[in-house]
Amino acid sequence: MRNGRVLSGSGSGGGGVITTFFFCLFVFSPYAVGQINPSDVLILVNSNSPTSRYIARMYRQYYPQISESQILHLSGLVDCSGPASTPASEIITRTQYNQFIAGPVRAYLADSNYPQRITSVKVIITTAGLPYRIKDSNPAYANAVYPAGSNATIVGDHESDIDAASVESELSCLWYSDYGMYPFGLKNRMINPYQGYIHSGVELFGRLPPGSKNFSWTTAVSWVPSVDRPLMEGISSGDGTKNRKFNIGDIYITARLDGPKIQGASAVFAVRAMLERAKRASDPSKGVNPAQAVAVIDDAPACPKGNLDRNRTFNLNSGVDFWEFHSDVNQPPDATTARTKDDYRQAYTAATGLNPSSSILNVGKVFDTDDLPVMLDLRASKCTSQSDLDEYASHDPNRASYQGLVFLATFGVNGDEGNRYNYLTKGLSGGALFKVVNGAVFTSLESFNAVTMFSDVNTQPASQGKLVNFIEIGGTGAVGHSFEPQTDAAIDNEFLLYNLLADEDGDGRADLTFGEAAFTAIPYLSWCDIVIGDPLMRIAYGPGGKPWKSLYGDATNDGRVNFADIWFINGKMGGVLNTTDSVAFERYNDLCDINQDGRINNADIWLANGKIGTVADW
Repeated sequence: MRNGRVLSGSGSGGGGVITTFFFCLFVFSPYAVGQINPSDVLILVNSNSPTSRYIARMYRQYYPQISESQILHLSGLVDCSGPASTPASEIITRTQYNQFIAGPVRAYLADSNYPQRITSVKVIITTAGLPYRIKDSNPAYANAVYPAGSNATIVGDHESDIDAASVESELSCLWYSDYGMYPFGLKNRMINPYQGYIHSGVELFGRLPPGSKNFSWTTAVSWVPSVDRPLMEGISSGDGTKNRKFNIGDIYITARLDGPKIQGASAVFAVRAMLERAKRASDPSKGVNPAQAVAVIDDAPACPKGNLDRNRTFNLNSGVDFWEFHSDVNQPPDATTARTKDDYRQAYTAATGLNPSSSILNVGKVFDTDDLPVMLDLRASKCTSQSDLDEYASHDPNRASYQGLVFLATFGVNGDEGNRYNYLTKGLSGGALFKVVNGAVFTSLESFNAVTMFSDVNTQPASQGKLVNFIEIGGTGAVGHSFEPQTDAAIDNEFLLYNLLADEDGDGRADLTFGEAAFTAIPYLSWCDIVIGDPLMRIAYGPGGKPWKSLYGDATNDGRVNFADIWFINGKMGGVLNTTDSVAFERYNDLCDINQDGRINNADIWLANGKIGTVADW
């Protein structure tokens, strides 16, 4: 029994490639509620980036409840998603971050004319075009962050002194790093107090104005070789910390609306696809069909670099699997003997209640979702692929015809399969490694999977798979690293997988939003991690279908190309994305930009006209 759940069902495998287990579930504990919503959001826009301004406008199309007052325009920053942008444009200095991002955001939140902001904003969304990598302020550590890369040796040798960070990770602890009455200091990573929770939304946690609590910053003791001691609030005890006051209500859920683009192009088209897929995944009339979707955890038991997925969770004692919000219990709880577990295996067990067997493709079912399988691949030197999903479906008459990923965790190029940097897009047979469904989320044990959003630039020093590659094949969200994270900072799939998909209250929707699920899985703040995608996405279970993708010529986005599209494009003629002309910018519509060249003209009408009669298959 764990936290009110009684589990039964386990197995030892067998000789087949796929072994399926079944389990029973009984619930008698009260369910924790409280998901984030549009009223909690602040959107940050780079005023110098047409892409950034446009994406903010686009996001409000999906969430009309978000008012103009919830958008903060920032000046003084270079555009990192424009015609002249390169990976170098994605990087800013610490001084620039403080002056052009952190300072204005703090001023906005603490504006005495709007006293509710300081506690009502719980989510900060950054937009493509806004730089997102902060270089280290020490010249000796400058190469911790450089264009399209990160020096792993510098980070590893000076882990406790590195002050580089992703903009998003720094914003998550906006008031408590280098600013205010009780700073914890930039030259370190900070324990994320939300890591290790399940189905406990951030709305449940008390939120007080900054400076209203006294904090006692210390270091969390670590007895694990090569793991530096991160900062933690409270009193050090054993290899953890107790009597903490810094909790989930003191941080911000941060996410970035960005996606794959080639140099010289804009990310608006990729972000449109992500938002459309998130919308459909969250809509019960479409949603995710458990009979079509599969969660895949591709372990690498013969990984030449060893076991990279052995995660520490400083918020949890060694014998605790997770923590759940209770109003009468201190949040976060004491953790005097920090937990260490094999994350990939534990992710499978947490989601299914089953103990996996070695050397096979284990398959179990996610709690409360009837027929949604989780595959844990423990076959040595074997890459899980679409053929495994199709083979599994061929043995189950209840599986629907379309099979696709809803979640993927992998070692990528660091595994034992010999993957190359393009393994997601080229796969085993030259095409995408997997089909996906709307709402699909990705993470990998690759240090450099988010050091650039440009799809035509390889990561350095090692060419690794990128988060944006997953968005290219139809993904909806991803969580990764903007520079070398070190292995103890790897995303904790145990919490990400469960919170993304579990429906304990039985309302047909996942218990947490994507943003919340991602943050329960991130070990450190003021560090390198970044969440890409709509943080408000909350997976619903419904009839499913194929993922949304742009239908060439479909300007009205109704799944067919006809004369209504020609009429609509004609009404947007003269629209331009990258322009200082406000009229032309306001007229621009990405769905009418058929050839995606940033302007709407006769070429778009001609192209759409040639596709009249085409119908989408989603």
